[in-house]
Amino acid sequence: MAKIYFDAATKGNPGVSACGIVIVEENERHIFSQILGEMDNHSAEWEALIYAVKQAAQLQVSNALIYTDSQLIEDVVNRNFVKNKKFKPYLDQFNQQSQIFDLCFVKWIPRAQNKEANHLAQQTLYQATKQ
Repeated sequence: MAKIYFDAATKGNPGVSACGIVIVEENERHIFSQILGEMDNHSAEWEALIYAVKQAAQLQVSNALIYTDSQLIEDVVNRNFVKNKKFKPYLDQFNQQSQIFDLCFVKWIPRAQNKEANHLAQQTLYQATKQ
């Protein structure tokens, strides 16, 4: 089962955002990062999740354990319910795209256990915003 770690970083809220993705399969480690554009930090986390699933699809991952340090993301995905309707399109998009997996779990982890994805997101954001 692939382990997928993702995180987003935002400079300002809203502000320029970036994400970092780490996908670990057996002995392989795949690293991705991307500038997401200008958005609030919660939207950036959702965009990072969607980007992670897209990258997993490219790698033909069939089973995934997705780790996030966003309790909001974990809660919404696992309950399949969003309180803030602004995020409903993200949930719908995740539900549609995650059908590529035979098995998929989203689990919250403390920020300290998501360091690599966080560092990638921060580094990508820094590169995009430095003068």
